[in-house]
Amino acid sequence: MKKFNRVLALLLVLAMLAAAGCGGKGKTEEGQTGTGTETGSGAEGGTKDTLTIAQGADPVSLDPYGTTDTPAIRVASCIFETLVTRDDNGEIAPGLAESWEIVDDTTYVFHLRQGVKFHNGEELKASDVAFSFSKIAESPHASSIRATIDFENSKAVDDYTFEMKMTEPFGPILNHLGHAVMAIVNEKAYTEAGDAVGQNPVGTGPYKFVSWAASDRIVLEANQEYWGTAPVIPNVIWRTIPEVATRSIEVEAGGVDVAVDIQASDVERLESKEGVEVFREVASSINFIGLNTTKAPFDNVKVRQAIDLATDKEAIYNVVYQGTGTIAEAPMSSVVWAYNDQLPKHEYNVEKAKELLAEAGYADGFKMTMTTDESQARQDTAEIVQSQLAAIGIQVEIQSLERTTYIGEVCAGTLEAFSLGWSSDTGDPDYALYASFHSSQHGEGGNMSFYTNEEVDRLLQLGRTSTDQEERKEAYLEAQAIVWEEVPCIFLQCPEDLYAYNSNLKNFSVYSNGQMKIPEFSF
Repeated sequence: MKKFNRVLALLLVLAMLAAAGCGGKGKTEEGQTGTGTETGSGAEGGTKDTLTIAQGADPVSLDPYGTTDTPAIRVASCIFETLVTRDDNGEIAPGLAESWEIVDDTTYVFHLRQGVKFHNGEELKASDVAFSFSKIAESPHASSIRATIDFENSKAVDDYTFEMKMTEPFGPILNHLGHAVMAIVNEKAYTEAGDAVGQNPVGTGPYKFVSWAASDRIVLEANQEYWGTAPVIPNVIWRTIPEVATRSIEVEAGGVDVAVDIQASDVERLESKEGVEVFREVASSINFIGLNTTKAPFDNVKVRQAIDLATDKEAIYNVVYQGTGTIAEAPMSSVVWAYNDQLPKHEYNVEKAKELLAEAGYADGFKMTMTTDESQARQDTAEIVQSQLAAIGIQVEIQSLERTTYIGEVCAGTLEAFSLGWSSDTGDPDYALYASFHSSQHGEGGNMSFYTNEEVDRLLQLGRTSTDQEERKEAYLEAQAIVWEEVPCIFLQCPEDLYAYNSNLKNFSVYSNGQMKIPEFSF
């Protein structure tokens, strides 16, 4: 009955939008949410020494090479660090490497900070960097990020110097080195953890791992030997609260200090709520429905185009996303440079969609399954699309999977259609496009639609190997045009990062990669 009522409500809103002329024109598991008796600013004892953050899903793993799942990256970013990072202006800045030299197009020499300690007390050495690179070389999740690094010939020169070689030039390599999957781990700790490494993370970051109660919470504590500016708040608890409305309620009640990915429909109410602040910022990500191009009938471009034409993105934007962010008008976010703003708009046209289906041999439609995780926004999107595609004879069955299982099935290529998002964490179009659409990245690499186009492959390869910024830009503009035309995904919305937090929390802000500046927060 609950599901029926939600669907009915969505359809009623759609009907009202259509009557008003708004339609037809155009990266969560089940978990304990707690009792609400804890205080967010002191969950373990009522003091101001604990920051409690609620997100919608458990991490898949805290092994930095084991996933690029967003909930995992949020937590891991507190624990691990990379050789370089980006400053508030998006420019490359020192990380664990205090300096570096670009000897030539394929040789980079990094000079490590001395005296940096891992959480197990071991000092950071270039041998740890070499070991980390050996793990990065093996990780399917790092395949698009590691790019053309020549792992065989990269080496530790001495205890504090690491030489990285490339098999061929790669323009955005420094941006890529700041991605979470390029984290530096301690060889001893990583090896000793064995198969349990994903539950026993040891890094050099401002916070240390303490414990993990699956589907409930992860507890971190400040790293007292941190090489940089020490974190202000001693303890951080990451709570898993799949229900987005519950996360907002918990912030209002003081049960948590920060709610991640709040529901767009709650923004206005939360902004007017005394004691609650809302942080909004345009994200480098994009939300989409992926279509598995290796499975019939989605291997037929006309079928994909028909589905795209029959999907009213404006209705989804207004109903699900409540007008936050923007309707997607390209295969990547407009905040990423080389964004193509000259692409034709994907109109909403049911009659044209029917014609394309008929041309593809599916005049009577077909049955398909759309799968989501437990995100309410994704489930609501699926229900709206289910209603919209019925107009062209496509019967959509919706199934929802637990987050870890869901990501595994998406990467394995077993699903027909699925709802996800992708973020360009590096700030470079290579990660936004190569990972998502190059044929070498099928599945775990990021190309979850298993899309293949030889010309797109050529353009994306050119974009990553050229060191001429204008040549790179032209390659990315052309690649976006082809992807936009062939529709391996139904591109829906470029979102905003939406956080709600208690007003007693000070200095709330995010880094240029979208991660919260947790070490700078204070009460």
